[in-house]
Amino acid sequence: MHFTDEQPFLDAVFDRYADDRPRLVYADFLDDSGEPERAELIRVQLALARLGEDDPRRPALSDRQAELLARNRADWTAHLAGLVVSVDFRRGIPDSASVDAVTFLERGAELFTRLRVRRLRLLDAGPVLAKLAVSPLLANVRELDLCSAELGNNGLAQLVKSPHLKRLDALDLGFNALDDGGVEALARSYTLPALTHLALNDNDRITFAGLRALAESPFFAGLTALDVSGNDISETGIQAVVASRAMARLRTFRVNNNPIGDGGIAALAGSPLVGRVLKTDPRLDLRAGAIGPAGAGALAACPALAGCTALDLSDNYLGDVGLAAFLRSPHIGRLKVLKLGRNQLTDAGIAAVYEPLDALLDRLQTLDLSGNRLTRVGLSILSTLRADRPVRIDVGGNVQAPNAGDAPVAVSGLIDNVVEAARLKRLVANPRHRTDGT
Repeated sequence: MHFTDEQPFLDAVFDRYADDRPRLVYADFLDDSGEPERAELIRVQLALARLGEDDPRRPALSDRQAELLARNRADWTAHLAGLVVSVDFRRGIPDSASVDAVTFLERGAELFTRLRVRRLRLLDAGPVLAKLAVSPLLANVRELDLCSAELGNNGLAQLVKSPHLKRLDALDLGFNALDDGGVEALARSYTLPALTHLALNDNDRITFAGLRALAESPFFAGLTALDVSGNDISETGIQAVVASRAMARLRTFRVNNNPIGDGGIAALAGSPLVGRVLKTDPRLDLRAGAIGPAGAGALAACPALAGCTALDLSDNYLGDVGLAAFLRSPHIGRLKVLKLGRNQLTDAGIAAVYEPLDALLDRLQTLDLSGNRLTRVGLSILSTLRADRPVRIDVGGNVQAPNAGDAPVAVSGLIDNVVEAARLKRLVANPRHRTDGT
């Protein structure tokens, strides 16, 4: 089968990129053309795209996807040998290519005749950024990945002057040593009118000033997804985003690993943005946000939290007070995964939330309490609470946890003689009370 035979089907796929139906029609064509495994990959990847992370059907489909690609990837991409570093299949279509930047400048036109490329990752782009910015080849790309390209502020300033980015839908600028100056230059740029997805993650040095400049820019009002995780953004930056009219279309906002603090989480929890985010993806990542008890309370009071199925609050400062405030929230009924690792939780905190934790474990699938300050007392409470429930509890790295570490630990297997819960409560309240009752 020649590429030209597939052209009408690929045209339909790219013209209606978000629609699964043209892909399924293409899969039927591949079945009829004697390529059943290519057809199957389309159906498998479409199914995976629709399933939740905890769906029981996902492992089998993921295994089948890996099997199909391992067996066929070399043959399916043989016509690209020497031209690309790698090709990714997304929802069944090989539309994402990683290419050395120099090779792209020299042979980009050839690449586009051999492969329908929607997402392009350019490797080692920094040294040739000036040439890339003026290359009309960029006009063929809808998603540009310049992650880890060593752009710096100067490289970004060159890029945003390019006249060939008007059709760009997504831009990845993660890991590029950018700071507020670079983001402010980006915010002043009018060359990206179609941009909806922007990644600025893990630049480390972007603060509230850069994020505020972006939030106030009229040129980025079309953004629906913004990733600023892994920077140095404080609550002022979050306040700027939630107050911004230009950011009213945001549906994805990643801000983990920033010191947003209690004020930042309160601003987010009190805004419509968190509701839009959770409707797009019911998993919320708030790791390493310098969030304390007050922030936990603000989050617990957020009605939109009712749409959350997985919440990561690892590496914060909730403490026992924050844990109690959060677990008494009336909005956590859908939670399946809760991560509270490294939050300075103690035995007393676990004992104090015995009843709400008991209710939560009825529906929870995963509870991460690793790296806290639990001893045999707290572990015993957890073991009593867990009983025969199927919930997976990780207590590795606590004060007293055999086999401590990153691997999940079955709490019920840690302690041979589980002390009665009521008695443990008394023990925590009065440490001198002996466990033999005397």
